[in-house]
Amino acid sequence: MEDRREGTRGDGWIAVVLGLAYLGLYSLTLCPVVYWYDSAEFVTAAFTLGIPHPPGYPLYTLIGHVFTWLPIDPALAINWMSAVFAAVTVGLTFLICRRLGIGRAPSLVGAATLGGGKLFWANAVVAEVYCPGLAFTALVFYLLLKARDESRLGPTFLAAWVAGLGMGVHMSIATLGLGFALLVWAHDTPIDTPSDLRRLVHRDDVVRRLGRGLSAFGMTALGSLIFLYLPLRAAQSPPLNFGNPSSWDRFKWVVSGGTYKGWFVNDLGTAARLGALFEAFREQLLLVGVAVAVVGVLWLWRRRPLECLAMLLMAIGNVGFFFRYEVHDLAVFFLPTTMLACCFVAAGAHALIWGIGRVVTAGRARAMRRLVTAALLAFAFVLAVGNYRAVDMSHFSETEQYIDSMVSELPEGAIVLNFTTPPEWKLDAVFGMYTQKVLGARADVEVVNVVARGPAVVGAAFASGRPVFAYVPVPILMQRFALEPDGPVFRVLPRSASSP
Repeated sequence: MEDRREGTRGDGWIAVVLGLAYLGLYSLTLCPVVYWYDSAEFVTAAFTLGIPHPPGYPLYTLIGHVFTWLPIDPALAINWMSAVFAAVTVGLTFLICRRLGIGRAPSLVGAATLGGGKLFWANAVVAEVYCPGLAFTALVFYLLLKARDESRLGPTFLAAWVAGLGMGVHMSIATLGLGFALLVWAHDTPIDTPSDLRRLVHRDDVVRRLGRGLSAFGMTALGSLIFLYLPLRAAQSPPLNFGNPSSWDRFKWVVSGGTYKGWFVNDLGTAARLGALFEAFREQLLLVGVAVAVVGVLWLWRRRPLECLAMLLMAIGNVGFFFRYEVHDLAVFFLPTTMLACCFVAAGAHALIWGIGRVVTAGRARAMRRLVTAALLAFAFVLAVGNYRAVDMSHFSETEQYIDSMVSELPEGAIVLNFTTPPEWKLDAVFGMYTQKVLGARADVEVVNVVARGPAVVGAAFASGRPVFAYVPVPILMQRFALEPDGPVFRVLPRSASSP
């Protein structure tokens, strides 16, 4: 029997139900309080309409601010924001798979592989930019597929505008630009087999294609004007104003990545990074999912070569750009490729389900298809069950305990020195940002950024006669002062004044 796609009527409702199901799952595992690191900073930025670390995330901040209007704790509201956008991404992934000519059951398998995957799920239960950013990426891809399927330019230009806006949520969407551009270029070019891809380089209609491409680029540029929020808001001196992008030079510094540009290293072991990359995808998809995705690439290349090539270009751009990015959570930057891999899983599932008819007799084909479909759906279910405990944040309370101890134990008028090292960042985002700027607690405590204000500020802190503390034993402080544990912080004392 020929493998074919069922009619698309009702797909929208299936996507909504699927998204709501995963929203329910994420709500069961949602972090109920503020989380460490960037999560606390993003909550603070959303609540105060401030500016977080580069590249500033203007649209994320604005959308997050709307979520803070919910009658719940601001941290919980922004955690919910991640869950909502994660659920939207799952639904859009299902619709993308359907637009790729994949059947409903395998499309469910692909979307569920994303929704129940460990990395994606872990970012759906805390305040982070990755799930909202991925929702915008999925929407752009879906609109471009819709434009091609329906031979309409409207969705193409809408996709381009959404892509520009999406950069204001997370810049990773830009790394998929080659694949997006290919779909715009080939909008009305009939391509049924891989050999038809040669039509993309014919000189016919080049002017029209260039005009369409430039128009789409213009719409992307229009959407990217969301970044004007940064200098406009910075000029108002918000409580959180990272990098102060109120001038043109500071604006360029923030939008281009600030100090994070220096984290793209040149001496990273390629073999080790390739191994880490494979491990990241294996953890999200398991070996079964990786194998099915490989089958999906081969199937999609034969049936939808243009879309397959576009997806491969998206993945190459995403992985290639961040390949040498030296951060502890590198895998999250590959989430766009993970979503594409789950679409390949759906294609592979479709190929396996319909290909079974070629190896069994006609009388047994229907029963075998049902068996293979059930096995693939069971894989997606087992994936979610296996990851549930690992990603469950519903009982997390560490930050609450830390906030309580900081609020109750720091003496009146204390000064906390902050050298912005990673261990300090974890704690300062929760206290110096969230506790002080969102909860409005302990405004009497002054958190001093030594890097921004210069080393002389340390001497001025001691000259003030106020008690001086540090979040953690910073080596540069330990060279000149004695640091003694004092509740949740470390008391900074001249060596002569320290305890024997």
